[in-house]
Amino acid sequence: MKWLFYVIVFVYMFYRAVYGGKIVEHGLIVEPVTYGDSDYLKVGEHKTISCKAPNRFQKVEWFYPNGSVVKRIPGSRVFAQEHFVQSLRGRAPALVLTITKAMVQDTGVYECRSGDEVKEAALCVVEPSEFVGTTTEVTADLGRSITLSCQAKGDPEPRLVWDRFGNFITDEDSSDKYKVMTKYNIQGFEGLLTITSLEPEDSGVYSCVSIQESSQVEECGHIQRLNITLNVNYAPIFEDGNETKLVYGRNNEQVDMICSAAGFPEPTYRWFKELSDDSLLEFDKKQIKFNEGEGNQAVLSVEASASTYGQRFKCLATNDQGSSEKYFVVLKMEKPRRISEVAQVDGEDKTVLNITWYDIALFPVTTFEIQYIQDKNEGNRRLYSKESTWKRSNLSEVTLSENEVIDPETGGIIVPVPDLAVETAYWIRVRATNEVGESPWSDPEFVFTSVEEEEATTTTESSEESADAEPSVKEGNMNETTFYGIFFAGGIFVVAFVCMFAMRMVK
Repeated sequence: MKWLFYVIVFVYMFYRAVYGGKIVEHGLIVEPVTYGDSDYLKVGEHKTISCKAPNRFQKVEWFYPNGSVVKRIPGSRVFAQEHFVQSLRGRAPALVLTITKAMVQDTGVYECRSGDEVKEAALCVVEPSEFVGTTTEVTADLGRSITLSCQAKGDPEPRLVWDRFGNFITDEDSSDKYKVMTKYNIQGFEGLLTITSLEPEDSGVYSCVSIQESSQVEECGHIQRLNITLNVNYAPIFEDGNETKLVYGRNNEQVDMICSAAGFPEPTYRWFKELSDDSLLEFDKKQIKFNEGEGNQAVLSVEASASTYGQRFKCLATNDQGSSEKYFVVLKMEKPRRISEVAQVDGEDKTVLNITWYDIALFPVTTFEIQYIQDKNEGNRRLYSKESTWKRSNLSEVTLSENEVIDPETGGIIVPVPDLAVETAYWIRVRATNEVGESPWSDPEFVFTSVEEEEATTTTESSEESADAEPSVKEGNMNETTFYGIFFAGGIFVVAFVCMFAMRMVK
């Protein structure tokens, strides 16, 4: 019989631990507030926000941002209505906040309350700004001033700023160039940007940006931008200047002479051939290729031959503001001649060489090959004049861009040398190459690299970090049901032990 007593006690204590110690669940779950593809709710739209309670007997209420209760009056513009929704434990109560025909005044943080439990839901309602009466393209003459204007209305009231190339324009940025002002009229807010002393580079797109922000909810707002194109009238200007351009070609091959100038209105082009008596012979337009999609280019193609070598061709670019001309000369493609002089010059962070030809360098250069050997013979030039010495040298290549050319007046070009160690003596020699061939190597030149300044870095000792670091493992909070379950389970064993001890005493 004593075992039956033990079983009854155990079952009773187990029941109390599992069911008798269970705490009635309380809590609230508010669904996230979403707006589809936007970051806000547009004025006049409909929105519902559900607040769920796990206990069907919980009393739940919605409260306005001002603290008053949202009444349960269906048909009102804003009201609360109770529904039952599916959950893991069956149907659970939910109080749905319903907003019909939303207004900007509905923006704010709403609260769902049940006893001491409070959950918040932030609602953002915006009437997006609209630009009115704004011209999107304007034109002004070089040297004049112009005022760009844009007007916007919306709710919340927009703040207007000006933007160019991703940077906001303010009076502080360039007080002599820009004047910024905002005024209010019957159409709404008007933003004004005055640009003084117009230059060709002032042409382009300026953005009027309307910024709407709410003081009720963080990150509640809307940004709208309107692009205004400013065209500055000016005569054609060639990007690389009006100096004569040399065009190289191989025998019996076609060479292209590309004429392209900036200007507004967009320039038109004419090509001429200079005759022996200094007169000009104009080419027919059918002989010219116009590339409008590549920066408005006019391309003249001629055959490189004995009859065209040294021939001068003229491109004339014209618009309403004036004209500009540029000459082109066709030369025979030849491999580079031997470099006359290689000299070291001061460079900020690299060794820099000034490479010079004493004669006029009428040939193109695409790449410089640079050989270098660390000096271990205290500047003995005679040793480094031997070809056998350079067999163990290092080699670097510097490729020139299209804009890097030999200066026709000085016959020189500046070239940086990579891969050299700092505070080290070297012997260097250079040769130039192009698609035809390569020049002989220059005479060796002694150079000494400068000290490279290292940036100071601040480090934090690991011992200090570990002392100030927070524990990586967070302590979990035990819920009440688990606590009571463990407590009563322990009680079962204690009571069972006491009963066994008492039965032994009775015997």
